[in-house]
Amino acid sequence: MRRFLIKACLGAGLLSFFMIGYGAFCDYFFTQKRYLDLAEKKQWVLAQDGGDYDYAVLGSSRAYGAFDMNMLDSLTGMSGINLASNGSGFKDNLLVLNLFLQNNTIDKLFLQVDLGSLNSKESFSNEFHAFTFLPYWEDSIVQKVLRNDIPALDNRLTSLIPQWRYFYFNKYFSPKEVLRRAELSDSQTDLYTEVKGGMQSTSIKNQKLNSEFQLYPQPHKVDSLDLSYLSEILSLSNSKNIQTTLFVAPRYQSDHKYLQSVMQQFPYPIVFPLEFDESDQNLFQDQGHLNEYGRFFYSNEFYKKILD
Repeated sequence: MRRFLIKACLGAGLLSFFMIGYGAFCDYFFTQKRYLDLAEKKQWVLAQDGGDYDYAVLGSSRAYGAFDMNMLDSLTGMSGINLASNGSGFKDNLLVLNLFLQNNTIDKLFLQVDLGSLNSKESFSNEFHAFTFLPYWEDSIVQKVLRNDIPALDNRLTSLIPQWRYFYFNKYFSPKEVLRRAELSDSQTDLYTEVKGGMQSTSIKNQKLNSEFQLYPQPHKVDSLDLSYLSEILSLSNSKNIQTTLFVAPRYQSDHKYLQSVMQQFPYPIVFPLEFDESDQNLFQDQGHLNEYGRFFYSNEFYKKILD
């Protein structure tokens, strides 16, 4: 029995040593900008360093695809960046903005709100990409959100050996992924710098218009947790003296009355696409996302609104 206990203790000790050692390596490797995957939008955002922008766009895929960023820069005479990415609710938005502001500055924030982001569990297949932020565990805001969202990370083991978190998401931090990232550093594919974090441009003449697409109802209730994370984003931007404007990206055949009533509690200017033709299917890629025609028209309308 004694021999068994000794072996068990040695095994546990070796496992802990391995976790700490490999985890310490991950802490270093996965935060090095040269090893970030610039073809993945959030990774590209986290790789930005030393930028000084007049404005930034933040939100889900609907914000990512709402603007022609170069066109908006040209119209406004400002320099902007689009920080939004697919499937991002307010938890993702908070952590992306928090980490981005540690190495960059912005004067204005255009933050997308809609009923999907306010009820993310019902609207997104994966409302929080926790693995993206694991290497930034030492940041207090990152750690707070991760602990709140993943009960397995809010335990005594995490306090004693925080590096074990990489084994919880081992798929994203395996030696195979390390090798993939190391090879990427030699031939990075940057899809976003030229379009300032926005959608890649295609020829409008060759744009294929949708003849029909499936329609889904919007949620008509608000998740209190999503609402609290929205408040945290606004508090963060306020603490950095960033002027914040909320906006609603167009959605095919939408009725914004319920969202308007929800947003009355926030003392921030909010832009609704009330003068944008949300009944014109030719402007949409699908029910919730604009195509390039739509981006052209919405960028123009948004420009007029923010100068009112």
